[in-house]
Amino acid sequence: MTALIVVFITLSLMGSALWIMPTRREREKMALRMQARQHNITVQLTSVNLPDKWDKIKVKESGLCAYHKYREKPLKDFSDINIYPYEVWKHESICEGWYANLPFSLDSDIANLLEKHHAVFVAIEISANSVSLYWREKGDESTVNDANTIITRLLEVR
Repeated sequence: MTALIVVFITLSLMGSALWIMPTRREREKMALRMQARQHNITVQLTSVNLPDKWDKIKVKESGLCAYHKYREKPLKDFSDINIYPYEVWKHESICEGWYANLPFSLDSDIANLLEKHHAVFVAIEISANSVSLYWREKGDESTVNDANTIITRLLEVR
């Protein structure tokens, strides 16, 4: 009887410890976030309001991860640029499958990276203070490296 009680207590302690441990997917997300921190990217769990095709309704997309890089000095007289991976009727196409609310030039390397990760990235916001890339964290280390390249190059937009 004593052995049965000891086995039961041991199993209950093991069950509690396994319940606390993060899942494999959560560990992968944490590894992506740590890699982003190595690139000096600020990581934030957030939501973003996305326009519909006719830009009439804003749909709130929750549970996203935003990667931010901040400018050393905020720009003056800078209009925010929003980039989406789907067509909004009054936005201009900047590359295949990506549309921006204001026209600006995008080099071919960044356009290729955006086309490559079309299904993963949700939105990009370029403001006077920072560049923010919103995504669902469905990727690997190369996706984080590509996100860093995109954010760094978009910081040069004036």
